[in-house]
Amino acid sequence: MRKLLTIGIIFTSSLLSAQNKLGAIGQWRAHFDNHSIQQIVKGDIIYAASPFQIIGIDSMQNKYWMDKSTGLHEIDIKLLAWDPTQNQLIISYANSNIDILKRDQIFNINAIQLSTQYPNHTINAIRVYNQWAFVATNFGIVVIDLLNHEIKDTWYPNNNQQSTITFDIAIANDTLLAATENGLWSCPFQHNWIVPNKWNTLNNFNAISINALIVQSGNIYGYNKHSIFKTPSITPIANFTNASIQKIDTTQNGFNACIQYPNNKGALIQFNKDLSLATLVDTTQLIAPMASIADAAQLWIADSVQGLWLKKQMPTWINLGGPKASIQGKASINELILVAPFGKQLPGFASFEGNEWNSITQIGNVKLPYLNAAAISKQDNSFWFTNNTGLSHLTNNNTQIENISPNQLLGNYTAIQIDQNNSVWALQDNQGLVKQTNTNWNTLSIPGNLSRNGLNQFIVNNQGQAWVIAPNNQGIYLYQSKDNYTTEIWKQLNTQASNGNLPSMHVTSIANDITGSVWVGTDNGIGIFNCGDISTEPCNAYLPIVNNNGFKGYLFQYETVNCIAVDGANRKWIGTNNGAWLLSVDGLEIIEHFTKANSPLPTDTILQILIAPKSGEVFFNTSKQMVSYRGTATQGKTTQSNIQIFPNPIPPYFNGTIAIRGLVENALVKITDLSGKLLYQTQALGGQAIWNGRTYEGKKVATGIYLVFARDQAGNENTVGKIVIADGY
Repeated sequence: MRKLLTIGIIFTSSLLSAQNKLGAIGQWRAHFDNHSIQQIVKGDIIYAASPFQIIGIDSMQNKYWMDKSTGLHEIDIKLLAWDPTQNQLIISYANSNIDILKRDQIFNINAIQLSTQYPNHTINAIRVYNQWAFVATNFGIVVIDLLNHEIKDTWYPNNNQQSTITFDIAIANDTLLAATENGLWSCPFQHNWIVPNKWNTLNNFNAISINALIVQSGNIYGYNKHSIFKTPSITPIANFTNASIQKIDTTQNGFNACIQYPNNKGALIQFNKDLSLATLVDTTQLIAPMASIADAAQLWIADSVQGLWLKKQMPTWINLGGPKASIQGKASINELILVAPFGKQLPGFASFEGNEWNSITQIGNVKLPYLNAAAISKQDNSFWFTNNTGLSHLTNNNTQIENISPNQLLGNYTAIQIDQNNSVWALQDNQGLVKQTNTNWNTLSIPGNLSRNGLNQFIVNNQGQAWVIAPNNQGIYLYQSKDNYTTEIWKQLNTQASNGNLPSMHVTSIANDITGSVWVGTDNGIGIFNCGDISTEPCNAYLPIVNNNGFKGYLFQYETVNCIAVDGANRKWIGTNNGAWLLSVDGLEIIEHFTKANSPLPTDTILQILIAPKSGEVFFNTSKQMVSYRGTATQGKTTQSNIQIFPNPIPPYFNGTIAIRGLVENALVKITDLSGKLLYQTQALGGQAIWNGRTYEGKKVATGIYLVFARDQAGNENTVGKIVIADGY
């Protein structure tokens, strides 16, 4: 019998994260929507899985999150199985990679994923028996040794050694039964192994399309979408003609079937030992049940729409963290909070504050509409949103809602910004801009000779000019008011060297940096603008030229720049379809490049990047959920007060980065011993300096107390803190 090559990777990680707290510099955390729970198993604790994350729940209802940021190798979780002998969790992914979690270790088995022997590697089921995991795939049954974490064999449910789509397997009474594309096949099972070339087909089942099997009290049951059979009989014990069977899970005295009805209704049906039926949970509770566990006095149900349902004394939906849905609107962030509209998929928004997500769909008794974009007032921290008919403003500590219609013109409101004077600007599709001055709203219509259908993104720069991404590949529409200049004017910028010098007419993103430069992303790279009075002066982009593997070219030439964000050190974070990039201030140096392959990013398509000014945390909203990364730069202070050093004291065996934050912008930082000997010197990135705990020569410093001095740009220097290095560092 053929064997697949096994590649095993073992590493230690903090696999169980009890809280989604902000970590040290360089650490990641996930912000996944966990309302689509599709798998649930009982092991040492309860394990539930969304497509992106596994949540462990212990007997005290404490929760633990596992995902790529804590060491898993993939997203798109497909199946879970528990090995009770070794106390380990088996996880398979949509791409057929497999992780095995055993305490603080992950054993990765990627041989099925990497195999070129078979055109389709899909894993359909995992069954654990003694020390083996039998993995039903689209080419046969792969046998994994759970003691040594390696593949031992591949079985084909036939006698001609031909690959066969295998949906599921079951073992009972010294017989292995396989549900395949060619019906049901059985084989004698002795000493934990099949008897070679002894497969027999159950001919009567060839046309029934059994795709799942369960064992209850020594009996093997098979089922398809609408019927359940007790083998070897082909007479169904139950039919669901107007519903579909999602999954059947065994219980102590029978089994429970997750049933999906039309019109988003589901139920859990109990089959007793005598095969009598009872409805355990009806359609008033469930929408899309996917799996269940009957655990003593508790009943758990995974629902792919609503999350995880638990019936103890009283039924309840378990809060599994994260926003209620994926973030599809344009989010906003300040020193205190991240506010993220759900966009077209769900009314309302989610907010992230103090390491917790809250989802808000109504304020008081008023239901929120579908919200497109968010902005946070610098004056009172109130929230502003755009919706299809106007603006929504949350007042009175965001406990009351005010709905605003700036004009009577037709067009959705797609984007919003609050400028440095606290004036509210919004973009109205098919019209142009609206601006609030005091309590009045003015409509700033785009000239009629320019295309207006599809307006959805703009910024207001430090000079009060509004830069609007023109629809239909028309470059940029630039608006200048009389607030700062003598002439009010609209101007279109294009690729002509004397009229914009854009790298492409298809503009995709835009951002204003700390010095006032406007960075414009296109489907062919980046242009940088520094413009004055556009009524009298030309406004043309500078196109940075970079060295790429010995070849010079324009910055991100031939790459689509989906988004641009600026951190506290004025460095540029760039989101593309090829991951996220951190560039130097001028864009000529690549500092970081994160992709799905080398980081916990769930995908390489980055839609929006937001940076928390105080902590330097960088949030990446991707086409598949949101994750964040603790960056090295924060926003600088005007005066040095409340300096924070983290971690402090430095624990034994710590190998991470020490952060000194709360500094004035770009402060010069010195670290000395108590005698005043200089050990290290660096410059703050915005308002944060980082130190790796080593001297200039790269030697780890000894246990003791060290002083931190900071000098501002005026030359004033003072002691700002002490760092304590613990014994054992």
